[in-house]
Parts: sequence; C-alpha cells; structure tokens
Amino acid sequence: MERPDATHRASEPDSQASARMADEVRDLLLEERIELARARVNVHLAESPGDVRLHWLAAMAALADNDSQALAAHRAALPDDSGWALLLHAQERSGTIPRHELASLVARARTQLDDHPDAVSQHARVLALQTDEDGLAALAALPHLPDSVRDFVHAKRLGFAFFRLEAAPPPMRPTREQVQALVASAEQAAPSGTLAVAQAAEKWLSLDRPDLALDLLERALARRPDALALNVLRARARVAAAKQDPAQRDAASRELVALADQHRADPDALTQLVDGLSAIGATEAARTLQDDVRRRFPAARAVERWDWEAASVFGALKSCSMAQFEGKQIAAHELAQQRAPVDAFFDRPRVRDSWLHAATAAALVDFLKCEPQAPLQRVEAVARALLAAPFEAQYDAQASVLLASRGGDLELARVLAERAVALARELPPGYVLVAEPADVEKYHRAVQALAHHARGLVHLRAGRAEEARPDISRAHELLPTHPDIALLAAESAERDGEGHRAEQILARSIAKKGAQARACRARLLELVRARGGKEADLDRTIARLEREWKDERIAAVLAARSVPPKPLPSFALDLRGGGRISSESPGARVTIVIATEPWCTQCRLEAPELTKLQQRYRGRKDVQFLVVTSDPDGIAKLHEGAGFHSPIARDDGWLRAAGINAYPTHLFMDAEGREFYRESGGYTEMHFTYPALLTALLRQR
Repeated sequence: MERPDATHRASEPDSQASARMADEVRDLLLEERIELARARVNVHLAESPGDVRLHWLAAMAALADNDSQALAAHRAALPDDSGWALLLHAQERSGTIPRHELASLVARARTQLDDHPDAVSQHARVLALQTDEDGLAALAALPHLPDSVRDFVHAKRLGFAFFRLEAAPPPMRPTREQVQALVASAEQAAPSGTLAVAQAAEKWLSLDRPDLALDLLERALARRPDALALNVLRARARVAAAKQDPAQRDAASRELVALADQHRADPDALTQLVDGLSAIGATEAARTLQDDVRRRFPAARAVERWDWEAASVFGALKSCSMAQFEGKQIAAHELAQQRAPVDAFFDRPRVRDSWLHAATAAALVDFLKCEPQAPLQRVEAVARALLAAPFEAQYDAQASVLLASRGGDLELARVLAERAVALARELPPGYVLVAEPADVEKYHRAVQALAHHARGLVHLRAGRAEEARPDISRAHELLPTHPDIALLAAESAERDGEGHRAEQILARSIAKKGAQARACRARLLELVRARGGKEADLDRTIARLEREWKDERIAAVLAARSVPPKPLPSFALDLRGGGRISSESPGARVTIVIATEPWCTQCRLEAPELTKLQQRYRGRKDVQFLVVTSDPDGIAKLHEGAGFHSPIARDDGWLRAAGINAYPTHLFMDAEGREFYRESGGYTEMHFTYPALLTALLRQR
C-alpha cells in the first residue's frame, strides 16, 4: 500500500478510490500497455478532473504514444512547482540531456513527492539508463512500495544480471546460481508482480533452459493465473521443453488463440499473443490474429511495429553500410529500392511509438550518408525528426554533418552538434557491464570525435573559423585517420597556410583506411598537383606511411599474444553436414576460430579477406580454420559466395562461455584448446597482422 501520510496527499483530491484508479493506470504503463492505459485514465479523469496525479499519468501515456496535443493539455494541468511537473519534465528531456542531470531532476521530484511510488518507478528507469545496479538495489529495498513498482525495479535489476550472464567476459559474468538467487529474491519481494518473472523466463528461454523458465512460470501463475504475459511464456516454455513436439505446439496454439478471444478489445494484449504464436511456430494462427488486429485497430502501435518489422530496415542497410566500408557508391536505383519501405514508414502523418520514430530517422541518416544527391528537404526532415526523438549521440553528429556539408539549415545542424557533444560520454545502457575498459574508452573516443567533428564543421560553414579550430583539433586528436575528420582537419590546416601539414593528415588517413579514404586521396592529389608535385611522389609517401603503420600494428599484435596460452572452456560442437568437433579432437598446431553471424555487416565484409588468408595457408596441416555460429546455413551461403571453405559448427553456448560477445571475433587456439590471441572487428588488418602472428606462434615450442 502507498503511505497515507505522504505530504503530497494534503494538496491533491486523491481519495482512496482515486488512488486505486491511478494505481491501475500506473501499473498498465509499467507493463507498457499504452493503449489500455490511455483509455482507462481518460475514464478516471472524467470522474476526477482535478486529480493532478491522474493528469501526470495521462501526460506520461500521451508522451509514450507520441501525442503532442494531449501531452500539452495535461502538462498545462500540472502546477509548475509540483513534483509531478518535475517528473514529467525529466521524462520529456530523457535522451536530450546527460543522464546525471536527468537523475538529479528525478531525485528532486522524489524528495518533493516523499518517495511516491510513481517517482520511484521513474527513478528506476533513469538508474537503468545509468547502469546503476547499486541504485536499483537501494530502490528495491524501499519500504511501503506497491508490488507492481517493486516488481518493476527488480525487473530492471534482472535485466542487467541476465545481460552479463549472456554477454559479459568470464571475470564479469555472474554464475547461474547467482542469477537464480536474484530471481528468487524478486519473487519473494513482489509476489504478485509479473514483470521480473516474465523478464527472467524470457531470458531462460533465450539461453535454452525451458526447464528453469517453466518452473518459474508455474510458481508465478499459481499466484497470478490471470497474467497474460506469463500464460504466453508458459506456452512457449512447454513447446521448447517438448523439443518442438507438434502435438504440444498444437495444444499451445489452441491455448493462445482462446486467450485472444478473451482480450479482443486490447490490441497490446493481442500483440503479445501474436508474438507468442510466432515464437512457437504457429505462423498461420499468428498471421490470422495479426490480420484481425490490423483490421480492427489500424492505428494501433502494434500495427506500426509489425509494419516496421516488415520494412526490414536494418537488413536493407547492410549493402549501404558495406558500400561505405569499401569506399564505394551504391547505385541510386538500388538505394531507392532498399530505402522505400523505410521512407513509407517515416512519411506517415504521425508515428505513435517515439522509439520507432527515432530508429526510423536514424536508419535514414545511414541511408542519406550513401546518397550525396539526396534532396536537401529530405535531409532536413530527417534531422528534425531525430532532434524531436533522440536516438544516440553519434546519430545527432551524423545528421549535423549531413546538414552542414550539404548546405542545409545551419542552426538545426548546430543544435544537433551541441547535443551530440553534451551526450558524447554517455554509454549504451548496460554496455559497461560487458565491455572491457579498453573497449569503453574506444567507444568514448569515437563518439566524442564524431561530435566535435560535427560542431567544428558547423562553425566552419557558418564562417566561424576561430570557434571551429578547437573542435576540429579535438576530433583529429581522438580519431586522426577517420576520413571525414581528416578532410576537415586538412581544410583547417590549409586555411592556416599549413599546406604540408594538410598533406600529411590526408596521407595518413589514406594509408590507414585505404578505399574508405577515397575523398582524402582525391583532395591530396589536388594539393600535390597545385604545388607542382607528381602522383608518383604521392604514392611513395603513402606507401611509406602504410609500411610504418603496418609495422606498428604487427608489433602491437605480437605484444598482445598470450604466453603461456590461456585455458578455454572445453567444447563439443555439431558440424554442419554431420559429425562433431571437440576440444579433444586432434587438430592443427594453430586453429583460428571465427565467431561470426550472417546479420553482422563486418562479418560479411571480412569473408573475402578470410579467403585470401586461407589461400596463403592452403595445403598446410599446422594451420586450420573453424567457423562457429548460431546460423550455419546462413554463414555457409555467405562464405561460399566469397570462396572461403571451412568446417562450420553450431554454437551451443560455447562462444559465450569463452567470453566472446562481439562479431566477428577471431580466436587463435593451440592443439590443446588453449587461447593464444583474440581479435574483434580487425578484418581490415588480418592480411598483414595474422601472417606475422602465425609465424611467431608456429615457432613457439
């Protein structure tokens, strides 16, 4: 129960009946059942139009539903100096200000509202963004919280625990027993809750432990037999535990279809059931229910999400991303064809789900980078959408660069660049839990460099050369060979009369980035010719810099190898085409394990490089390759197209046990199954670093 003596009670017409109504709406919002929450809060407001808390909940629902008109109306009903107004202000600014400032706003609101459960749940959202596990634990221990709020806090904690269990390297990974203890704690602390249990069951299923999921769900359903999410998950767990037995699948399908009849008026609930039917392989029943929802609720958020998935946005981006990495320009008609479903989604009058709106804008930013002749009006529309619905700081920076480099709205570009600089130190939620310190620093450097590059470019195009200089210098210091940053740094050096330095900046980018630095090469050639130089001189300079850089990288790789080798978990993996391979199998002196997935852009890009490397060691018995993936057929198609031939094993969790959480990753292993060296995302360097590394490894006795 909520505390009856809280100070906010004195100033609000919040009777026990009104409090129960508001609690119902809050709980629906915590479950992200936005459609139903909006319907219920409107009914309650008609009964209690002066209830400030109900207006706050209505504003939160309108914000989640991207309804600016309703949001403005309910915002106006909140007293300016109230804790509710402060909470709403914090939520509206999420993604636009640093998280520590957001946390400060919510903490002030909690103080004003005397730890009201709604303020506590908002604080939990912010602490989850900050990856503050200790802060979430402290919230979970607060007295007098309703079960639903305590359950929500525990769900956030469990999200981090499972994230580390799935993706963190061994030293940072909890044991399964530790995670189970956290799940048990959540059950005991909020026995009538469903969010933490659903979170845990979903994760156990993803880890191929339907037994643990089913045990957890049966206990929870004994307490809450009406909980739709738990019923859907139990159906999934039963099918998974029965090894996809058709009879069990049919029984689960009938159960979920029957539940759909009970929830015909709730599109959010029907969406859960469509997802459940799809997950158990009942595709025909899922499609029938999905079509029914489209027909009866054409404007539902669920329908938007299905349309988004049908657009296959990130799949369409693959060839665009690959073209950028390879320094190529994709044909305009191909790009337009790939972009068409994204454009159609983006051009709707109002996309209700703000995250989908932001993600669509971010996807279009990536497309527009591949399309130099895109209409400026389109670039500005995408930039404004990104400003209204933030995605990540790097997309703010990229949209700003698109505007500034193509003669667009410089004020809009400036605002995006300023926000990118302000948020450049923010990490993706949970990233710090699974990343090594060196990876965290690498991420920070990259995003900060892009942000300063954007702001420097905006200043320069606005004629503010002096203001541009510090940003350009900082960007170049952080990422000196990034082609776009190198071009801008060279331009700045030219403006200062330092032509020789401009040439050096461009040459180093060309030496490091190769084809990606095509624009740098074109500009460098212009500078060399302008001073009477020859292209042959340019080629010799670049070749010398490339040799120096390669020598540095080889030295770094050799220094990083493990001597003596590190132990790895044993494995016994099924091979595509039949048979098994294990760590006990006799093998070559060095095995290069390639952790890869067909959806990974860099995995696609590295396939030709793997082919070249393999050809170098063709016929050798002391070096072999082993591909480990969750999709052997998809990878076989990708590698065969590139001419790379290797045994392909299906991952059974061994990659995670070995601490591999990024693709592609190459792990060098000796005949005893121990690790010599690993590299993630280094496909552009493998043709010269790996031969040096293999020579050193094969010489070791």
